[in-house]
Amino acid sequence: MSTRNPAPEMAGETPLHRRIAEILSQQVNSGRLRPGDNLPSEREIARQFQASRATVRTALQRLEQAGLITRRERRSAVVKVRRDLLPHLRLACSQPRLMQVLGRLGDLQLLPPRCQLQLVDLQQSGALAQLRQPATGADVLVCELEHIAWACGQPGSGAAGQEHPLRDLVAEPLRYLCWQGPAGTATPVAVSPQVVFTNRSLFAASQTPEPRAGWGWAELRSAAQRLTRGRQYGFQFRPTFTHLAALAASQGGSLYREDGKADGENAAMGAVLRMIDEMVRHDRVAPMLAKSDPINLFAEGRCAMALDGAEMLGVYREKLGASLAMAALPRAEQGRAGLGGFAVAVLGEPADEKTVLDLVRTLLAPAVQQALVRAGGGLPVRPELLQPASLESQGLPAEAARLLTAELGQCQRLTLPRDEEHKREVEKLVLELWLGMDTMEDVRQRIRQLAG
Repeated sequence: MSTRNPAPEMAGETPLHRRIAEILSQQVNSGRLRPGDNLPSEREIARQFQASRATVRTALQRLEQAGLITRRERRSAVVKVRRDLLPHLRLACSQPRLMQVLGRLGDLQLLPPRCQLQLVDLQQSGALAQLRQPATGADVLVCELEHIAWACGQPGSGAAGQEHPLRDLVAEPLRYLCWQGPAGTATPVAVSPQVVFTNRSLFAASQTPEPRAGWGWAELRSAAQRLTRGRQYGFQFRPTFTHLAALAASQGGSLYREDGKADGENAAMGAVLRMIDEMVRHDRVAPMLAKSDPINLFAEGRCAMALDGAEMLGVYREKLGASLAMAALPRAEQGRAGLGGFAVAVLGEPADEKTVLDLVRTLLAPAVQQALVRAGGGLPVRPELLQPASLESQGLPAEAARLLTAELGQCQRLTLPRDEEHKREVEKLVLELWLGMDTMEDVRQRIRQLAG
């Protein structure tokens, strides 16, 4: 900010603190100082206006009372997000740990200040219904990829958004995840390939060969069977959409049809159900459910292998140390990699599109992207950051960086579920199979009935 130094305050003139406040207010209202911008320090403002620090503080206090700025202890004042211009930012997620990561962005002050920040736990019944109506003229929603089709109001597999305004900010392999639909646009913020994590110490103790390049499901099942004994288990798996979709992709298909419904006739769905049935019933592998970190048996060192996303790498490294290794998910011929993560969607028609896009660009800024990697949110999406060397500089082991970037090159567009209740029912049926509560054919028949 630059301004002419006003003459010293004269008797009868407008008080200097008021004139300073008016000049700064004009710069905010004209857009010269935009929401989220830092004002100069009190010392710099005092020098520019030939005023005392006390006068500057009084001027800033007037701006704060007017709702134009926010002052934080030991930091420069920040132009406040206007309630009538900026959208309501919602962080919606069904994974407790990702909720913590997303919420931490605000704590780290990496995002511009905003009028409202709402955390929505999508595990709660009716949570999606709360999101159906935008809170303002434009809602910025940060949520898991599986909810993007619903958020943008278009078919689950939808075409890539060729004219997406933020498409060029993400890496080439991920541009197909940009969406444009009748209800909004969306782009990925962080992504998470699904891989197999292994505990080397358990493999060594049982003299079981570790997974290596080219291994398949037969080898995984055989290893899981050998490693399951007593209170030690061979394989951990969560029957949620992301993990099921990754298994289906590994078999060369999608879990859901083009209309967003699970298909009991789908060859990939059948292959997934057979794999689960064989591991549970024939290989005598005990079902391991890891809905949250505190009951994650792989992290406790009681399980040899876990199908999980890259966002768990930090947790597993902390718990297992040098015993942790990673391998690509086994794939049948024509199989592809599955992908989790989360994206940002702009819903509705923004009253101030530029301001909204600036907020979204902040989520894609290098500093925020790197913070997400360090906090365990997954991999960044910016091209310059999504390289093995860059990931290593952010703390990822070289082996993991190479594997994860290679997996991203194998990703396919997953057909996403359109209906939350349908998705929950499918997950419930697969869970019943995983727990041995129902047969594979009965589960498949009930999925056919759900699909109509």
